[in-house]
Amino acid sequence: MLALCLVALCPCQWAMGLHAWDYSPPRGYVAYKAAQTPMIDGKHDAPWHHAPWSETFNDIEGSRKPKPRFRTRMKMLWDDQYLYVFAEIEEPHVWAYQTKRDATIYHENDFEMFIKPSALTPQYGEFEMNALGTPWDLFFMRPYRSGADYMVSWDMREMKVGVGVDGTLNDPSDTDTGWSVELAFPWSALKELGRKRPVRDGDHWRINFSRVQWQHVVTEEGRYRRKVGSNGRTLKEDNWTWSPQRAIQMHEPEYWGYVQLSDKARGTVEFRRPKEEPILQALFYLFRAKKGNMKAQSIEALIGDDTILVKGMTLKAQLEQDRYGFHLVVTQGDEGPTYAIDEREVVTRLP
Repeated sequence: MLALCLVALCPCQWAMGLHAWDYSPPRGYVAYKAAQTPMIDGKHDAPWHHAPWSETFNDIEGSRKPKPRFRTRMKMLWDDQYLYVFAEIEEPHVWAYQTKRDATIYHENDFEMFIKPSALTPQYGEFEMNALGTPWDLFFMRPYRSGADYMVSWDMREMKVGVGVDGTLNDPSDTDTGWSVELAFPWSALKELGRKRPVRDGDHWRINFSRVQWQHVVTEEGRYRRKVGSNGRTLKEDNWTWSPQRAIQMHEPEYWGYVQLSDKARGTVEFRRPKEEPILQALFYLFRAKKGNMKAQSIEALIGDDTILVKGMTLKAQLEQDRYGFHLVVTQGDEGPTYAIDEREVVTRLP
């Protein structure tokens, strides 16, 4: 039997030594219903006071990497029209120069949000903004690893953006405290990402947040610029995220966190991870293994066995393939649910 370990930070080797899976569950957050409508001005005012803060962001590869130099955290609310986000970004030098919508915002320090309404569909949205409030929103039909088709021209209609700067923007002569981001994402626009029915209490959305942070220098003209190394190339950026991605790659949605909607205006609601989440993680693990070994014609050739043990559940795995593509199928027991994924990352729950 092939056992896949789902113990936080406990590496398990595949039977044939082909892969290692170091899996810790994605983070979870309960977003309460807003008792008051936020103003979307970048200020942490009254509507936000009873919303809980998230955990502090870690390195994109996980907590075993060095702790980020500056703190980042977020909180969320919602109502019948919008999903609201407030992020607090510690930063001693707040700078931004890009003012054109849909510019490559991550070439400056930025804050990013990735949102996927359904675990069964591959499409998702990406949103980035800098300290000037300049947005870049993209619609992805699928991740890069599956031949991403994305639309830069996609604009999230009726979206609201607010920025607050605790200090002075683009002034190297002083030390700032940081900047804040306040966002309102309209549910009506997010329907384009695959969620057709109205939002409701208990819904789970796959969401992650990322912060891109560059080392900088100040030019003779007093402008900030990304720092260049001795080889003449721009130094690598830092990537700090809410839920770890394990690699410097945000476009693997199965690692994103879960946001659970609660219709309570305030209070304590226990976060409950979706029951199918471990099964989906096993499915995506097999998917990544297949992408790394497209010549494998059977599940045994791919991973060495067809039985997977996940958090006390016994799963059976199959690889079905023809000249048009492949399906990976995972079934829980004799009467449990069956999930399949194809080469385009469309997930289907079979009856």
